[in-house]
Amino acid sequence: MRIAFLLLMVCILGMGCANCKSIEQQLDTCQKTLSDQDLIIKTKESTIRQKDQEIKEKEDSIKKLELQVIELNRRMTITSSEKGVYDERIKKVSSLVRDFIKEQIQANREFLTKVELEDFIGNELIAREYSGESGILVIDIENPVPSDGQINGIGGYFLGPTEVIVKLLRPMGNDYIITDSQKLSFEIEKAGKTYVDFENPLIVKKDDIVAFYFSKSVTAPYDSGLGTSAYLSIKDDIYENGGRIPADDLFQKNQIKRKYSLNYYGIFIQN
Repeated sequence: MRIAFLLLMVCILGMGCANCKSIEQQLDTCQKTLSDQDLIIKTKESTIRQKDQEIKEKEDSIKKLELQVIELNRRMTITSSEKGVYDERIKKVSSLVRDFIKEQIQANREFLTKVELEDFIGNELIAREYSGESGILVIDIENPVPSDGQINGIGGYFLGPTEVIVKLLRPMGNDYIITDSQKLSFEIEKAGKTYVDFENPLIVKKDDIVAFYFSKSVTAPYDSGLGTSAYLSIKDDIYENGGRIPADDLFQKNQIKRKYSLNYYGIFIQN
């Protein structure tokens, strides 16, 4: 009996040792798993810390850029203000210079008109009886260009704001060729004698004819039954540069004579 009991105890103890080894293996596995998890957690925490550092650096960069933008806006505001003051000063100086030059030109014109130099060719610039038509081409047949030279502008006794196209007609056989045109548009403060310069002078030859086309109101008045100016009623400017006007269109039979308050001025080479 004792021998059997001992054998039984040995078996039980043997079975207990086998279970202990299994438990130890499970514990080892759990510890390894926990170590792996700790390693993963530490890696993630390190990555998060790096990201947090990058975010902080980005935020610092954004703040610096915002400060730079604020400073640039401040400088631009100052620069714009200074530029506005400078531009205003330039405009004021330019305006004063223009006004001075205009006064000098007007004084010269008045002087030249008073001494009646031959460079002013055409009719006297005075108030006349009739006005108010529109769509009229006035051809100053009575005052052809006296010699080769250049026409610098026109004069007129104008009643109000004016739009006029000045044309240069050159005799060619029995017709006239339009060799040049200058469009003028200007305001006047009150009715009276006014001189207007061309942007570019008209180069002329002896016996060229000057014509004035008023598509709107003819603001230069005229007297009837005087002078030899020809005039045509046309709604549109049909005589463009290079065009030809038959002489018969200019010298219409039974047309009542008119004298307009218009002339032209320039530099002419006297032969």
